[in-house]
Amino acid sequence: MATATETASNPESPAIVEITFAEPERLTSRDVLRLLGRAWPFIRPYRRHLWFLFLLMVPALPAGLFALQMVRVFFDVIGNGKPITPGDAWMLRVAVNAPREVILWHACVAAGIVTAIAVPYAALMFGYAVWILQRISNLFRVNLYARLQELSLRFHSEEKIGDAIFRMFQDSAAIPQVIDGLVIEPIRFIPFAIANFIWLFMYNGAMGSIALALLPVDFTLAWYYGGYLRSAFRAEREAASLATSRVEETLASIKAVKAFGQEDFESLRYAADNWNSFAAARSARLMFARYRVWTNTARGLAYVAALFIGAREVLAGGTVGIFDAAVSLGLFQGALSVFDAMSRRMRWVANRWGSLQDVAVAIARVLEMNSMPPAERIKSGARIPPSAPAALAFENVVFAYQSGTPVLSGVAFTARAGEITALAGPSGSGKSTIIAMLLRFYEPSSGQITLDGTPIPDFDLVAWRGMLSVALQENPLFTASLRDNVVYGRADASDAEIEVALERAGLGDFVGSLSAGLATMLGEKGAKLSTGQAQRLGIARALLRDAPILILDEPTSALDSATEAAVTRGIRSWISERPGRRMAIIATHRGTTAECADRIVRIAEGRVDAMPVRGRDRDGALVGAGDV
Repeated sequence: MATATETASNPESPAIVEITFAEPERLTSRDVLRLLGRAWPFIRPYRRHLWFLFLLMVPALPAGLFALQMVRVFFDVIGNGKPITPGDAWMLRVAVNAPREVILWHACVAAGIVTAIAVPYAALMFGYAVWILQRISNLFRVNLYARLQELSLRFHSEEKIGDAIFRMFQDSAAIPQVIDGLVIEPIRFIPFAIANFIWLFMYNGAMGSIALALLPVDFTLAWYYGGYLRSAFRAEREAASLATSRVEETLASIKAVKAFGQEDFESLRYAADNWNSFAAARSARLMFARYRVWTNTARGLAYVAALFIGAREVLAGGTVGIFDAAVSLGLFQGALSVFDAMSRRMRWVANRWGSLQDVAVAIARVLEMNSMPPAERIKSGARIPPSAPAALAFENVVFAYQSGTPVLSGVAFTARAGEITALAGPSGSGKSTIIAMLLRFYEPSSGQITLDGTPIPDFDLVAWRGMLSVALQENPLFTASLRDNVVYGRADASDAEIEVALERAGLGDFVGSLSAGLATMLGEKGAKLSTGQAQRLGIARALLRDAPILILDEPTSALDSATEAAVTRGIRSWISERPGRRMAIIATHRGTTAECADRIVRIAEGRVDAMPVRGRDRDGALVGAGDV
């Protein structure tokens, strides 16, 4: 399977694509057939391979015709002593009047040679088909993962992580079935089906008519059961997704579960969810089984009819088919073999159609995320931000998550290079929303944010975010080493730079006390660290990134006063290295942290106070109101 790196570097790989599809509860049979079109962006890079696979099927057709001829030779010529035809004699390399013993030996040798070639050849085609499916499936999942990261924070805050994981790993696993059921298998099926139908009508038109009559029966059953199957499969996947979400939520909150002694309660809740998932799965499988019973019954009756007609023709003698071939036991066996092959292929089509109802539901659940675009369409301009910005300004910014309920109202302040600007206010006052707009997670409802007079939406989005170093309030850490977590935003940092960043964040002594040092594994989401250590590691990561604008959201909320002072000194040291191109914006509810800033903007209930800004004079003392 291709790695993410391979996929990203593959010139044939499509860019992230948005694919619309019907909602899971509104799927129709037509939508099932539209699956191929929806999957085409992922099939397109491998279309040449699919053509090669089709061409590989062509040499397999003569092998099938050879097998049919061998049936007739074994039954009619070797078994009943009828004369061999010139064509069969040429194929087996024997004389027309050769003894049956010689014909038997030549037939067995020829069959052995064909088998020795056909079996590895079929294995080669199967392996090639699997390789194609793996590549397409990998491309689909990588695209889906990239799409998940593109969706807004609003989407991620409203959706269950467990459900997203289920869609990522379970629902997306259906994409190979789309390719297999609507592309690869038809490539394999159609040539053989056409050849079988032609052979059957040429040598026994009655059997061919019976096989043809099965098609409308299958279509009728497929149409009738399609809606019921989709409904049952949708209930199954939704129940399984709910059970997965329960596991994710419980394990993510395992400390709270244990602290409140709720292990038994959570186990009972999961048991109920798991039973509902099992019941939904059982209902879906029973519905699928009923569908298969009817389709298999139709084919069984058709086989009996073909057997009856063929046997009567053998008893009556004469000729059949468009070539007026003489009726014989060998011809009857060959026609019956072809009819059985046709029946098996039509059974496969019917069963595949049933399973595609589940596939359609799965893909619809995956693509449903594409119908949930972020409420804020983040604009990306073309300008590149200045490498040494002088001033970042909020100009009468208003923002509301929901229309009519503003979170910020008329916010105005300026942060300048060489300074620490503190956004001070109680929890819920709107500080984190200001940070989110600086990161361009959301756009202001009105007003604007400018950098050196240029509205930040005019800057290229990637370039703008490259200007920012951020330590968020949640301090997200990864299951990796301490080094990997620190250099997450700047992988090429030297050991000396890492050491300076850790020292400024107040972690120098702590890292020095670890036996493995920077190679220390932090555990799941940094579980081996205390809250304060995790917070300072996030600060070190932001400092090491070395972007001109440092943004810290409640960076000292879990620190004692001595550690808080050490961290603020480290931030000041970081700015002092390059005061002409660095600035820091700190959102905090702690007065001690705010008092260490050069500029204080007080936020209350989404508004800047009447006397919002304080600064420092030349001696470093805080002075009164005014945009200093």
